Amino acid sequence: MLSILIPTYNYNSVTLVTELHKQCNDSGITYEILVFDDDSSEKFKIVNRAINNLSNCTYKELELNIGRSAIRNMLAKSAKFDNLIFLDCDVLPKSNDFISTYLNNLDKDIIYGSVTNTLEKPQKPKRLRWLYTKKREQKSECSSNFYIKKVIILQNTFDESIDKYGYEDVLFFSSIKKNGFIISSLNNPVIHLDNESASIFINKVETSLKTLKELIDKGNLNETNSKIYYYYKIIDSCGLKGLLKLFFKTLNPLMIKNFNSSSPSLFLFDIYRLGYFSIINTK
Repeated sequence: MLSILIPTYNYNSVTLVTELHKQCNDSGITYEILVFDDDSSEKFKIVNRAINNLSNCTYKELELNIGRSAIRNMLAKSAKFDNLIFLDCDVLPKSNDFISTYLNNLDKDIIYGSVTNTLEKPQKPKRLRWLYTKKREQKSECSSNFYIKKVIILQNTFDESIDKYGYEDVLFFSSIKKNGFIISSLNNPVIHLDNESASIFINKVETSLKTLKELIDKGNLNETNSKIYYYYKIIDSCGLKGLLKLFFKTLNPLMIKNFNSSSPSLFLFDIYRLGYFSIINTK
């Protein structure tokens, strides 16, 4: 009836799977939980192998890292059942009724369940990632928590040409909408647990912006898919790109200091992203 699909990389997924296993058993449904490991470090593999001790749960280690898009496609093709729930490895259902809430909505084709932050604020330098989840990710569709019919994703797969971090989910949901499917919203959040340090998060964001540029250059995404690109085009059309780049280079150390503080500014972070995007778009 239900396949729960979790790609994992360098993260302990046992707590998540244990909670899902309990909720599925309590619901009395036929189910499977598949966890595919995208060539993690050995210390994480050793921990996650315990997943195979749980009924209806499979932990599989890939020999090579194939990326965020390809592993999700592999999970979808491997699923036994027609109803799929995709979850990131670094989340945890907020509610004890997480599974039953999805089960009550299987008449929908695609559902985005949303992501939320932990109640407790982490200390610096992890506050920026936590704040970004709280203020931004709750409002945007992402692949951390969604339900989809298997037949739909097999016909509308993740783009495996994206071999770097970022925007594979934006392109996926954009393509789904272009093909006429409606994405329903459901108040059924997962809590994002892995509040990374500011430096790690900034590196990921910079990589994702490079991915965005590549997708824009290929014509796969446009300003309707990305607010960063939307505002970048406005700034560029007004002849202010040079000023933005100068602002970015001049204030970069001060912005980095702020991002690592106990009171990071998302406004400054948006400026940082815009500035970095303008730098990588310099011909």
